[in-house]
Amino acid sequence: MKNFKKWAKDKNPFQASIFLEIAGASEYIHELINSVSKGKRIEGDVPLPKLKTWLKLYKNQKRIGKALLNAMAQYDQESAKIVDVLNTLNKGATLIKSNPEKCKSEFERMTTDEKQTSFEQSMMMFEELQKIIINDLHGEVNEAQRNQFKSSIKSPEMIFFFRVQAPCFILYGTYPHMLLKKAQAGDDDALEKLIRLDKSIIFEPKISEIIHQAQALRAQARMSIIQKAFIGKPKTKFSIKKVKILLGGLISYFSIKMNQKLSAIEIRNLFDAIALDNNDDIDQDLGNMVGEPFEKAIQRSRSFWDVILADNK
Repeated sequence: MKNFKKWAKDKNPFQASIFLEIAGASEYIHELINSVSKGKRIEGDVPLPKLKTWLKLYKNQKRIGKALLNAMAQYDQESAKIVDVLNTLNKGATLIKSNPEKCKSEFERMTTDEKQTSFEQSMMMFEELQKIIINDLHGEVNEAQRNQFKSSIKSPEMIFFFRVQAPCFILYGTYPHMLLKKAQAGDDDALEKLIRLDKSIIFEPKISEIIHQAQALRAQARMSIIQKAFIGKPKTKFSIKKVKILLGGLISYFSIKMNQKLSAIEIRNLFDAIALDNNDDIDQDLGNMVGEPFEKAIQRSRSFWDVILADNK
């Protein structure tokens, strides 16, 4: 991983480890979401959540974010450490915001030796974590870990995330609740996209009423859209490029949370470094997407994570 190590040289080793773990998971996440788009039940042969519970998830982004962090923590010990530190950072940021003077006073009471010892211990732990992640990415696929992760995504929130939340943003660049709001207001394009994505949405009261009235008024065009959408799948494909941009936004989100914001070009360089270490070539999935187009894509993706992960504890 010489190219990654070169990229990480001037960065906090713990943060670099997190970003490597996220970027390195691109292929696996793409595989999961693509499986869902083909109708596979990645959560296994279990019933879907009750309809009432399912429809409520359209309005509860934070609940999904909390479940996602919990699932990440169950993947392996390294992921658990990452989530634990992120939760600590969230709590710390909230504490500092609520009582900055007290936090400053406590830090100033520490001796120079205590501060130095704390820093050195943290650096040693972060560097060791980075080595573990690098070895894990270059080792054989750990099917036991994959199966353990799949067993952790049987909660209503995680099933919704992989079946509706992530695909909706990757395909349409928006959130399920926003798409639902447009459909409820009579937007046929939003209605079609939503039904193709989630057949259960026809039972949402306002959507159900729209369908009911379309039949009564003989609105053939709308009924045709609804019928084709119900038996069809999303029209666009889940490309690895879109998945990497989504994960690039997650990297950007975490870097800001840690007060070490990465620029879009640094995030692109990370994906290129990983590709160079694996294939002796830059990331071909992202192609020539650099500069302003890539920066804007990362910003949009970051907003997705900000909605569902911000202040989850």
